Parts: sequence; C-alpha cells; structure tokens
Amino acid sequence: MVDSGGLWTPPEDELAEALQTAQVLIEEGRADEAGPYQQRVIELARERAEGHPDHYEAKHLMAATQYELAGSLNASGRHEEALAALHEAQLGYTELSDAGVLDATSFLADVRARRAMTQAHRGHGATAVLEMDGAVIAYGQLVGGEDGPKHQPDFARVLAMNALILRRYGDPALAVASADAATQLFLQLADQINESPQSLSYARYLCTAAAVSADVHAAEGRLDLALEADEIGLTTADTLADSESATDLRTLVAALTRKGKHLSVVGRIMEGESCLSTAFATDAETAQRVTEELDRGLPLSLVAALENAELRLGPFEQYHRLLALSEPAPGMTLATVSGRTDPESAAVRASELAELIRPLLLQDVDTALTLGMEAHYLFAISSERESHRMRYETSKYAPVWAQVLLAISEAYYQAGRIDLALDLGGWCAEVATALIPFTDDDSVMKYLAGSCYRHHGDLLAATGDLLASQHAHEAAQQLQLGR
Repeated sequence: MVDSGGLWTPPEDELAEALQTAQVLIEEGRADEAGPYQQRVIELARERAEGHPDHYEAKHLMAATQYELAGSLNASGRHEEALAALHEAQLGYTELSDAGVLDATSFLADVRARRAMTQAHRGHGATAVLEMDGAVIAYGQLVGGEDGPKHQPDFARVLAMNALILRRYGDPALAVASADAATQLFLQLADQINESPQSLSYARYLCTAAAVSADVHAAEGRLDLALEADEIGLTTADTLADSESATDLRTLVAALTRKGKHLSVVGRIMEGESCLSTAFATDAETAQRVTEELDRGLPLSLVAALENAELRLGPFEQYHRLLALSEPAPGMTLATVSGRTDPESAAVRASELAELIRPLLLQDVDTALTLGMEAHYLFAISSERESHRMRYETSKYAPVWAQVLLAISEAYYQAGRIDLALDLGGWCAEVATALIPFTDDDSVMKYLAGSCYRHHGDLLAATGDLLASQHAHEAAQQLQLGR
C-alpha cells in the first residue's frame, strides 16, 4: 500500500508530480509502469537529504518509495531488484524507528509481506511462508492495540496475501482460515474502504482472498461456501474491470473460470458452461491457467499427511500430539503456522515430525515433503522467537533441523522443483552456521555442517551461480580442515 502517513507531506514540485504519477499508475493496476517515476522520487528525496542527517521527511519518503518500487519491479518480473529495494526500505524505516521519530511497526510488517510475495514469485516458498507469518503476527498485534481500527484494512490485506502463499506452499487449512478471515474483514470494513484512496487495491486483495476461499472449500466438498466466495470474488472483479486494466481483466476472467468450474460440480451445468465460455472468449490463456491450477488440486494438509503417515508406517506414539497442531494454540487464530503452538513447544513438535520424514521418503514422497516443510516452519518460528530450546539447546535441536532440510531439499531437487530446493538449501547453510561452535570436538556435527554447505553449493552450481557455489564449497572445506 502507498505509505501516505507519518512524517512527510507531498511537496509541490517535480518530486510531487513524479510521486503522484506513480501512485495513479499503481491504483490503475499498472504498477509495472510506475518504476521510472518512483526512481525519480528516490533520487530527488536523496538529494534533499544529503548533508542533512536529520531530514527525516526525505528519509521517510525514500523508504516509502523503495517499498512501492519493489512492487513495480515485481510486476516487471525483476524480483532480485525488488528484494534489494525492500532491503533499502527496511534500513530506512529502521533508522527512523531508532531515531525515535516514527513507529515503524506497520511499515516493517508491510516490508516483510512484500518480501514474502517477492520470494514466492522466485519460487522460494519456504521463505515466503515464514516472512508472511511474521507480517500477519505483527498486524494482529497492531489491530489489538490502541489504534487497532486504523490498521484493520491492512490487516485484511496481509491476511489475503498470507492465504495466497499458504495455498501454494503451506497447509490449505491455514490458507482458507486466513482467506475467510480476510474476506469477512473486508466486507465489514466496506464503507471505510470505499472512501479510501487505496480502495481499488483493497478490492484486488479481496478478490485474492475470495479465490483462495473458493478453491479450498470446493476441494474439501464445501460447495455452498465455495460458491459464496465465488460470488464475492466475481462481483468485486466485475467492478474492478471498469478500470480497463489488463491485470483487473485477468482477475475477472479468473473469477469467471473458477465459478464456472464450481457450478459444473454442483450440477448447474448450463450456468457453469456460460461462465466458462465467457472466460475463454475473453482471455483463453488466463482461463486455461486457472483451469489447470484447479485440476492440479491442493497440497496435502497437515491432517491428511499425518493420516497418510499412519497408514504407511503404522501407528506411531506422537500421532495425537502432532494432530493437535491442527487446532489453534491458546489465544491464537489458526491462520498461520505460528498459530499452531507456542515457540517452546514448536521445536519439540518439529523434532517429532522429523522422525517420520526419512522412512516416509521411501514410501510416500508427497507426505514426507508436507511433514518436512511443517517441521521446518516450526523450527524456524521457534528460532525466530528465540525460544529457550533453540537458544540454549542448540546442539540438540539444530542438527535435527539441518537433517530435515537436507532431506527435503534433496527430494525437491530430485522432483525438479529446483527453486524450492535452493530456498531450503539456503536455510540449510544458515543452520549449518549455528552448528559450527559444536564441531571442534564432534566429528558427526562437523560432517553434518559440512554436508549442509556442500549441498547448498551443489544447488547454487545447478542454478548457475558458480561464484556463490565456490564460496559454499570453500566453507565446507575449511570446516573439515578446522580453520
């Protein structure tokens, strides 16, 4: 969203003209065209800040525009550049926060959310889930605070983004919970949102939430709820299409396709065919893409994966403890992985999941990967929240985490999902770094850490990053030589 609050007010000069042009393009769904204007805003704001370390208005404007620039770069497919812009935005907001001139909580949460979407565009879904988890938690705390109502529309926006990422890389049960919560909040805030200058952007996120709701409810046989979500999405998309934006037209076609497929399932054949024929006549490529996505179905849920594991491996002692992760932890709403349990228990449950992965890889790869990803998410959340177990029992839990990452990263690589394998390989290298203090007198730990670095290096080489691959292999070699 456009950062229009805080320290700065738009000036009346070339900077203001560039800023206004960029914002208009974004609102019209033409973010890919806004980049040059945003670059000019950053240049002009930087000129004003030079030599004036306390020129916080200019610094705020630079941070805000770097954040918006990342969205434009993503729309143009320039995801690495988008990550760099988000890094600059984060640095800027952190500087303002440290100076005590801005409460940057919501802005930093937005940076995490946009970084999550950027990582998802790159295929780095494991990182995307965890970045978005942090953004949702931050906004959840904001809406529970003194200024809660002010943050509600953006909380709904972040929930919609979270749902989209979880639908692809996480548990569909979490995805639909997040999508339904976003949809309900958007509808409750309709009057407030319609008066907002960002109303079109919020409407686009409502379409995203409705699409995820419809997909998951339909896949689980809840066709009445799916069609309700379809109707919300189609009505909103139809209004958006008046913008004459190509992006909004694709959103309308996607909504028509989705509804047509679901109508056919419930036996309303003629209505379904009418929706589908209109969708294909308007934009056959988009309609076909959505059809293929629906035909592929959803990832396994945690509950389904645990049931599969019990069928393959026989009854196991931790089954009911792990099944309890499908219910929200006390005081939490189950729309994020971190809502499954508290940070201390997360490391324990992750270790219990880890015991299932290697035997399952020999019998049911999809189930093994689902449980492996859930274990990784729980380990990462426990680590980020600095739980006692991850801080002071590192030698117990970090090796298990590393072994999980090695196993599922290699399995994703063998399945041809190289981007996700590389993402997990990067996490593997990070965990290896945490193991180094324990490698001096533990040959097993040293071998494991070296294996993590080598695996990451192999994946970097496979994706063409030979320099980074060399550095990773050198790190493994130095570890083996004790340097």
